Amino acid sequence: MGLDSVELVMSAEKLFGIRIPDKEAKKINTVQEFADAVYHLIAKNPSEKCLKQIMFYKIRNTLTTLNFSNKNITPDTVVRDVFPKEDLNTNWLIFQSELGLNLPKLAKLDYNAKLNSRIKLFGIKTIKRTLPTTKGTIRQLIDWIISLNFKKTIDINRITNKYEVERIIANIIHDNMGIPITEIELEHSIRNDLGID
Repeated sequence: MGLDSVELVMSAEKLFGIRIPDKEAKKINTVQEFADAVYHLIAKNPSEKCLKQIMFYKIRNTLTTLNFSNKNITPDTVVRDVFPKEDLNTNWLIFQSELGLNLPKLAKLDYNAKLNSRIKLFGIKTIKRTLPTTKGTIRQLIDWIISLNFKKTIDINRITNKYEVERIIANIIHDNMGIPITEIELEHSIRNDLGID
């Protein structure tokens, strides 16, 4: 386990007020395993509320109020199909303001889909550009928004389910390592996919 991984574990321990034994921490390979390790150590307060559903209705109502789309918005709707193509940045900021929550940052590919998704350095090495946020679905947008705003959307002292822990862990990785929230998936290997030592 490298220094960055240790920093992530320490951040989670501090936030949740827990201690992950070194033996367990060394077994953490994926984002999901990290969330599972934390979830098993915290007190749970099961609830009937569904955070994802609450956020979906909030997003849909905000988009409808702003008249960004006249189509039926479902969790599987692609984000770019809801936002007017012109003035994407302005409309994204208006949506963020009306929603009252931080949104993921837009990537260069959101503005220009014709850009190559890889950048060559010295004609040899390629670096993958940040994936376009607007290519995601409303379902993914819900996850990203909840992660970025977990202090407003999740009561850390009354965790109701594993989903809430997963969203908080994604934010810890995003905040500590600077990885865009749109590129953190539960199945990702912390070392191989996210490049965290």
